[in-house]
Amino acid sequence: MKNFIVFDNGGKTADRYTIINMETADVFGASENPHDPSGLGRWIGNIADHRTVLYGAGWRQRLPAKKIIQTEVENYVNNAKLDPEWLGIEVPTNELPETLRIYAEELDVDDPRTHSKAKIASFGEFQRTTKAATNQ
Repeated sequence: MKNFIVFDNGGKTADRYTIINMETADVFGASENPHDPSGLGRWIGNIADHRTVLYGAGWRQRLPAKKIIQTEVENYVNNAKLDPEWLGIEVPTNELPETLRIYAEELDVDDPRTHSKAKIASFGEFQRTTKAATNQ
């Protein structure tokens, strides 16, 4: 949980908690119990996406430097702290509900080529046997 900061909007929305990954600039929204069937845990976006440069035919991406990502995250978090009406107030890790703390820990991935253990909607490589794959 050392890479994350969590804001609580007090229950104004279904995704009450906003979880920000301070290293990758990914932002997640989650309910109090994201593992529950009626719970909510989703990827909202990336803070530094607007800094991604497209080149070539527009399908290749050049990610921003780590320093730029860190600056964007710091600005985002500072703005959130200055305006508690936006994302809510910062919640210390030890005051988070246990289920949310577990969910945030599952979001942290050591190897960027792997998916997180958290149950979020994710686009990526899914192994599925297709007719074309079996007829080779």
